[in-house]
Amino acid sequence: MKSFSSALSPSRNVGFLVILACIFAITGGQVRAQATDPDISQLVKDMTLAEKVGQMTQLTMQPISSVRGWPGTPFELDQEKLKEAIVERHIGSLLNVYDMAMTTDQWVDLITQVQSMAINDTRLGIPIIYGIDAVHGNNYHQEATLFPQGIGMAATWNEELVAEGARITALETRAVGLTWNFAPVLDVARQPLWSRFFESYGEDVLLATRLGSANILAQQELGESGYPNVAATAKHFVGYSMPLSGKDRTPAWIPERMLREYFLPPFEKAVDDGILTLMVNSAEVNGEPVHASHWLLTEILKDEMGFEGIIVTDWEDIKKLVDSHRVAGTFKEAVRQVVEAGIDMAMVPYDYTFTDALIELVEEGTIPESRIDESVTRILAVKQKVGLFADAMPHAEVLPIESAGAASLEAARESMTLLKNREGILPLQGTESVLLAGPAADAITYLHGSWSYTWQGMEEGAYPEGTKTFEDEVTSRMNGVRVVDWNAHQDPDKVRAFAYGADVVVLALGEVPSVEKPGDIESLDLPEDQIALVRTVAETGAKVVVVLFQNRPRVIREIEPYADAILLGYQPGPYGPQAAVDVLSGEVNPNGHLPFTYPRFSGSLVPYDYKWSERADILFGQNAINPQYEFGHGLSYTSFEYSDLSVQAGEPGPVTVSVTVTNTGELPGKDVVQLFVRDEVASITPSNKRLRGFDKVDLAPGESAVVTFVLSRSDLGFIGKENTLIFESGSFVFMVDDLSQAADVR
Repeated sequence: MKSFSSALSPSRNVGFLVILACIFAITGGQVRAQATDPDISQLVKDMTLAEKVGQMTQLTMQPISSVRGWPGTPFELDQEKLKEAIVERHIGSLLNVYDMAMTTDQWVDLITQVQSMAINDTRLGIPIIYGIDAVHGNNYHQEATLFPQGIGMAATWNEELVAEGARITALETRAVGLTWNFAPVLDVARQPLWSRFFESYGEDVLLATRLGSANILAQQELGESGYPNVAATAKHFVGYSMPLSGKDRTPAWIPERMLREYFLPPFEKAVDDGILTLMVNSAEVNGEPVHASHWLLTEILKDEMGFEGIIVTDWEDIKKLVDSHRVAGTFKEAVRQVVEAGIDMAMVPYDYTFTDALIELVEEGTIPESRIDESVTRILAVKQKVGLFADAMPHAEVLPIESAGAASLEAARESMTLLKNREGILPLQGTESVLLAGPAADAITYLHGSWSYTWQGMEEGAYPEGTKTFEDEVTSRMNGVRVVDWNAHQDPDKVRAFAYGADVVVLALGEVPSVEKPGDIESLDLPEDQIALVRTVAETGAKVVVVLFQNRPRVIREIEPYADAILLGYQPGPYGPQAAVDVLSGEVNPNGHLPFTYPRFSGSLVPYDYKWSERADILFGQNAINPQYEFGHGLSYTSFEYSDLSVQAGEPGPVTVSVTVTNTGELPGKDVVQLFVRDEVASITPSNKRLRGFDKVDLAPGESAVVTFVLSRSDLGFIGKENTLIFESGSFVFMVDDLSQAADVR
């Protein structure tokens, strides 16, 4: 647990942490009341209708700004507009930046002005809760530590690393006065075309659920003040990641059974973990915009799951009910729909149209004021739980967090996924002549992705001075490296001339960062100019090492035969160049594993847990499942052997599965032990296999470890015909690596 104050002595720190641990255990993660905290129910009674509705309103920075923030132009508040928002309109929340990340001093100044006005110049002194998309570090804070994007963190299969990254992000976010983080993304990414694929924890529900839980618990861990570091946000509830077309914010068609099987579990776990806030899917599911769905937001989320925090809209999504979804004829009618559905706070975010419309709806009797009281109570309770009434001000004196850089580097290293290594070409020996080429070689944006200092992450001038490129790291650490500038790749003769003189050609390929609607693409195929570059180089006979920095799995079918080695780096952040070269040079043994199925074709996007009918044609015996690389795939410079698979399925009691894993190579290494289970026969067509457990082991050469998984009957269950979780006894097959064992489970 990290500290926001260096004033406590080590011995006092220990005692204080013990007390907090006891409080946390006793309250089930809920924060204890402080002497400075108000009586929420009384506070709500004391509020006027305008003050209540103001608390339900969230504005972005533009309406209170006089100057936008951009390279060379610091952001400035407009004091009159700020006064209108906070004092006259009583708004409860602000979010975002005006285009670009700000410095520590700028954030401290901004938050101090905002909170001082809210506390000192309003009748009730209610502080603002300020929200930010700190999705891979506090990416709108110039001095904060960025981490690999979510899909790279998922490739580590390491809950401790995910938790440490989330904890550091929360500490650095809180330090500058930001108390609400719009993360983590809990969307299970089963559609690789989706432009926000890189923000997710992959295609498997168990992996996404466990890593999401680790993130949430770390963000909301109690600091020394006795309050959570920040309020985390589970987003985007629900079904956002499965658009039928693959395009962002387009319709999803997900039967309730599938919704409950694959998409709701991460959110259910988040609620069980005490998540304080939740953001709603901007799109529609089965013809119903989620923002207007009473069934999803109230009946399932609030009533069934028991969620007690804030439900916030996404960006301008009330307006979209009129303009995009066409379920409301007027904005006022859209406001009625979302409030009756269960929304607590509106990310409006540019004006007071929501405030005015909701006041009218209450005054005319369409919406009872008691419904407003419910949302305001939730909002004020979260403000209280996160400690805003006790201390709403920044504490930047705790920066920098000493362990932050090392944690980001370790995450980048463990995310690196070696997909191919023909004849053991990697690691490089250091004696080779190396040629470096490709669009991602000297572009820092490829390695960071979106949500990096700006929304799309493409403004290189916004990145901190000294941010390294992959080229910087390769040329400084490898001998005799020659570089082909990407602008010169159009000249095949020039590329060939350089390649003929090289033992190894390292090609840094990938995808220009993009997110949300700007990230919509028509095909997963790698761009033609990159495919041509690989072919040109391969013609020379040089060894080819491809390093991929990309948002999502771009199809590499055409270049894979030409590549001697392929390293998938995802979007690893500022320490990505070092981590990638660490792996190429052998200083780090790669141990990342795919958190998704890597497709071979754009038109064949089948996840690993496919149904039997997708696999084979009984008449013709064809196997339709042919990915480029399987879910969970990842190579190492050492070798691992699995043995002694044992399944104990006694009745009654849990099923216990154990397996021995041995490092049979010459190098220390880490491997992910993945337990898959197949239900042989079920009343709902079973998957060919499902991930039911995983663990990461670190073994010295010759060392063995016994890994044990304990599964309950519900762990082996599925959503049945009545749309509830059921377990059916029968034959199950338990699989680890190439071992399998059948067992009868009753």
